[in-house]
Amino acid sequence: MIKLQRLIDKYIGSILIFFLSFLKVFDKKKNIKKRFLIIKLWAIGDSVISLVLIKAIKTLYNGAKVDVLIRNQNKDIFDCYPLDNIHNMDKKFTKFMFKNIRKYDVVIDCEPYLNLSAIYGFILGKKRIGFSDQFRSLLYNNKIKFNKKQHMVQNYLDMVRSLGKKYDVDKLEKMTPPKKNIIKIKDFLKKNKIKKCVGISVGVGGSAKNRMWYEKRFATLSDKIIKELKLDVVFIDSPNNDYIVQEIISHMSQKAHIATKGFDLKDRIALISRCSVFISNDSGLMHVGAAQGCRTIGLFGPNTPILWGPYGKNNIGIYKTRLPPSIDNVKAIFKDEKRMKYMGAISVNDVFLTIKKKI
Repeated sequence: MIKLQRLIDKYIGSILIFFLSFLKVFDKKKNIKKRFLIIKLWAIGDSVISLVLIKAIKTLYNGAKVDVLIRNQNKDIFDCYPLDNIHNMDKKFTKFMFKNIRKYDVVIDCEPYLNLSAIYGFILGKKRIGFSDQFRSLLYNNKIKFNKKQHMVQNYLDMVRSLGKKYDVDKLEKMTPPKKNIIKIKDFLKKNKIKKCVGISVGVGGSAKNRMWYEKRFATLSDKIIKELKLDVVFIDSPNNDYIVQEIISHMSQKAHIATKGFDLKDRIALISRCSVFISNDSGLMHVGAAQGCRTIGLFGPNTPILWGPYGKNNIGIYKTRLPPSIDNVKAIFKDEKRMKYMGAISVNDVFLTIKKKI
């Protein structure tokens, strides 16, 4: 399904962009910037990072209203952050589009390569900002270089800087889950007598499985944390990754706790907030850990922590491979190969010693 969506976006989207680009001559210059729309249609971690852009707009433009256009997949991230309006592309989208044609002063397209997001931005916004060096950038007024030599936080902030503003941050924006999720996690910790714990996320997004560290190494690491550091270990992941957690548990000699089935994304955000240290593959939950102020350790291989590492001074991305990155978000290239050469370069001791420095 994802591959089909990308093919439709690539070919049909490109044709639409070609014809729409001729309409740019009718754009009117307008300096008043009161209504902003952020487009972020997928990727949990990328959505977490994009919150710094929303904060920047709210800070720099007094009284500005910031809406977001999202999908079901990343909705929970934005539900946990103060916004004026959240528009879900999976619900009443056609009505929203017709009602808001050119109603936004500025639309910022945070998608790295989607043609459809650029088309939506063109329809909805008087001024559009997005990444350059792609065919879809024909529809943007301000074109921003996707700089792989700086963190994604800075790439997003470059978008608001293109409006002539200066702004920077040294940490991600913290999210606040609903009270019911916070209470649920409090009860979970109390029931399992967990006081100080290390959270571990073992899964990855669907784009590249070669980003996943080895199950037996997670098991060995978890046993060492419990035995030598006298800390509880909680595996925090989506229900879809429960089978991976169960395999890891089968290789362990010590008892660990599991928070997968029965825990939604808001629950996971609340639970990660209570961890002393959080360890994760290069995944969305890694960025959640960094955002929630947890000391976060990211395990990297086919992607570079320079661009995608856990942002903030108390966080670190472990990166040991000598191979060049095999993931290119701008070109939608997600090669799923050479797992051993990418993730196998990280030893259990590499991670364990890093944990000892963080606690």
